[in-house]
Amino acid sequence: MVIKKKGMLTVYCSLALLGSLLAGCSSPVKPNVTASKVSSVPAKLITLSWMRYEHSSQALDVNSTIVQEIKKRKNVKLELQSVPQSNYEDKKKTLIATNSIPDVIMVNQNDLSNYADLNIFLDLTPYLDKMPNFQKLIGQKPEINKTKVDGKLYGFPLVTKWSLQSGQLPMIRVDLLSKLNLKTPTTYEELYQVLKKLKDAYPASYPFTSRAANGKTGTENLINPIAFGFGSGYTNITGTKVYYEQATKQYKFGPYSPEFKDAITYLHKLYKEKLLDPDYSVATSQTWVEKLSTGKSFFYQDNNGFGVNFNKALQAKEPDAKFELLPVMASSNGVKRNNVYQLDHLGEMYAISSKVKNPEEVIKIIDWMYGDEGTNLTSFGVENVDYTLAGGEYKISEATQAKFKDKQDPFRAMQSALGTGYLGLALYSDDHPLIPSSASELVKWSDKAIKDLADGINFREVNDPPFNKEEREKLKQLRTQLDAYLTLNMDRFIINDGALNDWDSFIKQCKEKGATEIETIYNTALARVNK
Repeated sequence: MVIKKKGMLTVYCSLALLGSLLAGCSSPVKPNVTASKVSSVPAKLITLSWMRYEHSSQALDVNSTIVQEIKKRKNVKLELQSVPQSNYEDKKKTLIATNSIPDVIMVNQNDLSNYADLNIFLDLTPYLDKMPNFQKLIGQKPEINKTKVDGKLYGFPLVTKWSLQSGQLPMIRVDLLSKLNLKTPTTYEELYQVLKKLKDAYPASYPFTSRAANGKTGTENLINPIAFGFGSGYTNITGTKVYYEQATKQYKFGPYSPEFKDAITYLHKLYKEKLLDPDYSVATSQTWVEKLSTGKSFFYQDNNGFGVNFNKALQAKEPDAKFELLPVMASSNGVKRNNVYQLDHLGEMYAISSKVKNPEEVIKIIDWMYGDEGTNLTSFGVENVDYTLAGGEYKISEATQAKFKDKQDPFRAMQSALGTGYLGLALYSDDHPLIPSSASELVKWSDKAIKDLADGINFREVNDPPFNKEEREKLKQLRTQLDAYLTLNMDRFIINDGALNDWDSFIKQCKEKGATEIETIYNTALARVNK
């Protein structure tokens, strides 16, 4: 299979199971970060403890090709510490709280904002002149500067050279619609009617299922796309209970709007009629995948890329089974919009422990991973073994493809063994197609998402504006009390009959617990950026 490095406007890709925040763009980004293949190698072997979450679709192999190659080429031994994504937040918070993080740890923007002042993470700013590849990348993607805390850089963000566009988009079993003579839903009310028919036909099923993912609870991950689709919103990319309203270019607290209450009322109706999976608040990615891959559920509004793997699993027993992307559905008020993921993964990054013994050497290896040699290795594997590069074209070797062709998910099996990609060890990943078998669906869905972006009915998530120290401290305080209150009440509204009668009292309590203050802090910080 040939992968062109330049000049490709439409290509095939198999990015079926990206968790956390899968990025996308309309065309490939021309790689122009250059790194010399001749770089200094430490005379003495350096051992680095390196921790990140392990996605359910791609295991972290502690002895992967990339781990071996980095040791061979850079004299650096990576001791990978993998934690299941469902447990990662708890594990990470414990390590941060006890100031016992590994040498390199995957964090998010909240971690930097909350803990940068405690000298847990290494301040990278004094070392920028030793990071030529990363400096060039900042020049190409200045939005990286938004991840700074008080003007200081603490994290190496995960960036993509090229990726498909995906998001929390509605996916449904179209084979069952055809079998039951049901029309494709174009509104949320029509979706409700379709889910009822699916429940009637398959009484043991819960047609709509959801999960916890990407640092969001199951409840947050359920509410986010539905509330946005109804014309409001719930959390932002960091989990704070405000969202960016595209129409007004301001941050808002979603529950203040009548559209948000409409969305929760809708979810309550689905729950009451057993159309919504009752495990939505506690379901992990693993249980969610199992239900959608085995015909226990038929609809989700989440990372649409999963649909490719669901289809493959289902079609092993039912050749006609198929998840397909629905059109952007309209609410009862005529709102018509979806959220799609960012271009890059700037909300996720690697931080270095302030206790690391050899910071300059650690920084050098990470900077190398942003350069051409490091990027190619962490995206495709070993040149002339796993891929070749000639005349500006990448070609994945037949031998490498053959090793994984019989796996249920050949792409992820290959990525796991090699240690490549966004869910592996890549910091600057090239997500061009590697296994073509299921790529056509992903490209079709990506093209549709991009068209809907151009038509103004899809909107990309946005990064938080940078906050000053006073704002960060205040946000921590306010979020602690408001998040606890919302966590207590959102499930109550969705599950319990009559709970929505207390809505006015709920809103009053939200105001008292700081919802309006959080809005103000966000919009004040945003105004500084926009000056």
